[in-house]
Amino acid sequence: MLRAMATRLVYHLYCVTAKIRQWPLVLRERRPVFISDESHRPAQGDAYAIVVKYAKFGLTPDFLDLLQSLEAGAVNAIVVCNGRLDADSRALLLRSAHRVLVRRNVGRDMGAYRAATLYLGKQGLKPGRMLYLNDSLFFLKGKELDDMVSALCQRRFDVTGTFENHEKSHHVGSYALAVSGAVFSDPDVVRFWQRYRPYDLRPHAILRGEVGWSACIKQRGYSIDVIYGAEKLVHQLNALDLRGLIAVTQVMRPAFRLQPLDGLMAQSMAALRLVEPLSVSSQARAAVVAASAEPAAPVVTASGTPTLASYRARRAQLAQQAQTPPPSPPAPADDQAFKVAEALARRALVDRIMMEVTQGSQIHLGFGLFRTLMRCPIVKKDLIARDIYFEHDCEMILQDVESEMRSKIVREMVNRGRPLFVQGRRRFLLDHGLV
Repeated sequence: MLRAMATRLVYHLYCVTAKIRQWPLVLRERRPVFISDESHRPAQGDAYAIVVKYAKFGLTPDFLDLLQSLEAGAVNAIVVCNGRLDADSRALLLRSAHRVLVRRNVGRDMGAYRAATLYLGKQGLKPGRMLYLNDSLFFLKGKELDDMVSALCQRRFDVTGTFENHEKSHHVGSYALAVSGAVFSDPDVVRFWQRYRPYDLRPHAILRGEVGWSACIKQRGYSIDVIYGAEKLVHQLNALDLRGLIAVTQVMRPAFRLQPLDGLMAQSMAALRLVEPLSVSSQARAAVVAASAEPAAPVVTASGTPTLASYRARRAQLAQQAQTPPPSPPAPADDQAFKVAEALARRALVDRIMMEVTQGSQIHLGFGLFRTLMRCPIVKKDLIARDIYFEHDCEMILQDVESEMRSKIVREMVNRGRPLFVQGRRRFLLDHGLV
């Protein structure tokens, strides 16, 4: 107990110290400050996207693919750069986006969302639909990415997210979502952004940012939908037979795959006992039918010696049996037992898979399933860095991606490192979600 209290104390001390150190920058951002605001392409339509880019890592091919998909979907991309880009990257962005805003990297992605939302709102922008995207994802070029952009742009729901998360409190993932014009301009939502302090602290961005924003949306009564929701994934799982379900576990994270499946199948074995009485009664009926179908034995005299009449009767019976097709045997009751057992096994496995996916961040825990079964075109960059998947898992799951792009994606994830032997301060930060 004392150790837990000490750990909690150190955690809060670290957070308070970080906030005190960052307070001057956060105070400057009370009114969003931008270094530059350039636009070389006029807006078309009323759909916009605030796309956050961390300048330190430069422009990547998948980020440019995203901008192309937004352009193809008639979405005006407003790129918000956290930090200054080099001249070539800046020129390329101006050709690929509707507008480019440059700011200091204060508060990371949530800080950029806040600054752009307040800045554009103050300028009088009235979007019909506003998308929020950031570069914590890989965007896989193709029809699936175009379809995702189209789904974000549909206006049947006030808020459309790509994934959701039930950890801490239910909230929509902020890395890729869209809101209606009413939500964008809602005074309470604007007030939320004004009050949000853009600290560069991951727990703060999640609890005060993602969770807080979702709570604000719910309090205002806006409708919410999620493109890659668990309730949609389960339809894909239910369409698989038992063999297909067992096969699909290979795209689950190693922590799930390394569990023995015996426990998952125990429930199905109980089905054999459920049909035991049926099996016994069916076997008894089958025995009666078999006995009645057996040929009659030759008539035997009291002395035990067969007569000529008995032999003639026996030959006549055999000739009649040769001309009459044998009756089809009754279906064994064991078939019913196995069908019930398989159905229960499928149900148990689906339940276990869904429990795994929905216990936290679904884009992380369900990456392999959503990519394999629903063709999800976005991949979190920290899957290996957070020790959720191995590099060979990512390589296998992304087999359908063009080989050069797949190699770049996997290599970038690997280069972030895997926290196998991390100790000391870094281990503390990782264990408590501070990085």
